[in-house]
Amino acid sequence: MNDVTTEVPRQMRFLKALVIFFALVLVAAALFLVYVGTTRMGRSGFDLASLPVPDGCRVEQMAAEGDRLILSIGGRDDCRRVLIADMKTGRLIGQFELKAHP
Repeated sequence: MNDVTTEVPRQMRFLKALVIFFALVLVAAALFLVYVGTTRMGRSGFDLASLPVPDGCRVEQMAAEGDRLILSIGGRDDCRRVLIADMKTGRLIGQFELKAHP
């Protein structure tokens, strides 16, 4: 009988320590998620981006597709092109120059 009475408190101490450990892990995980959420919400990507629109040309059409901004540039014949930019970084990804076929 003596073995049973000393064994129960030892098991209870182990279970109590295990519950405290998992509670601390849960609190740490919650704090980490709050930190990650607030730092990602604070990022705006970029402040100002410049895209190469030649002088005398104008933006005729603009569309957003996913993370891409697509600009159709027109005006004179030498202005005709399509610019594709990344909206997260503001960088120009590429452009298509539209030329008349001789």
